[in-house]
Amino acid sequence: MLNKIKRFFEQNLLPAAGVDDGRAIQFATAALLLELARSDFDQDEREASLIVELLGKTFGLAETDLQNLLELAASASEEANDVFQFTQLVNQHYDHDAKIQLVENLWQLALADGRLDKYEEQFVRKISGLLHVAHSDFIKAKLRAKDNT
Repeated sequence: MLNKIKRFFEQNLLPAAGVDDGRAIQFATAALLLELARSDFDQDEREASLIVELLGKTFGLAETDLQNLLELAASASEEANDVFQFTQLVNQHYDHDAKIQLVENLWQLALADGRLDKYEEQFVRKISGLLHVAHSDFIKAKLRAKDNT
């Protein structure tokens, strides 16, 4: 299974010939957002539309590219055993401020349905730790997300 995921990344996500076109980080971000939406076992339409909005705003993708990204991320996240491969890509490609913005986006998504489920909060905490985001930045991102909802 691990080899299958590695091949998937190499074939579909890693840039060809050392040129980084951003596909890998777009994929990792989309996969993390989708994983969070599933974490409370309640797929909500507000969460689905917010995922599209956040990815569109973050990466400036055309609608067809956005839909392709979401399909690819959804199938890969369903096959993944954990989120480490996604956070590893984020750690490789995002600077500190971008990681904090991702955590804030995760908080916005967690709060999109009007309630914060314990599994959603646990997921955001886990991702923040894997991204090496300081607890104070984690809390500030949560407060900003609450203010924006």
